[in-house]
Amino acid sequence: MTYSERLGPTTSSSTSSTQIDNRVVMHTVVPLPECPHLTEIRELPAEGVDALACCSECHSNVEQWICLTCYSVNCGRYIAGHAVHHQMRTGHSMVLSLTDLSVWCYPCESYVHNEVLIPVKSAAHQSKFGVPLPEQGRSESENPGN
Repeated sequence: MTYSERLGPTTSSSTSSTQIDNRVVMHTVVPLPECPHLTEIRELPAEGVDALACCSECHSNVEQWICLTCYSVNCGRYIAGHAVHHQMRTGHSMVLSLTDLSVWCYPCESYVHNEVLIPVKSAAHQSKFGVPLPEQGRSESENPGN
């Protein structure tokens, strides 16, 4: 078998990976630019986002997700799954990871990145790192230090 025969892409709507034999060489997640559930996102609460918040159910401080409808903080599926339980109980669709600031839509089963998400991502970035989220689309000279 040649190298090109062993090298074969596998893809889905939101992920892409290339495999050689059984080893993953590269894995890319491509968030959706649009999602019908973006309309469910509510305005940031006056107190903002606390990136150090614990799960409202089990008080874990690992792998937290914040609901973008009611701003409840719950742990991820690999901890106790309270974020998923919250979604099933309330129907709230979108959550922000306080680990990597990605946004997941449960009904679409995909990551999403859209301009509508910038305010909440920026608030979480400010809380987590003490500095605002660098502005998207600006050149190095306009956004020094990045």
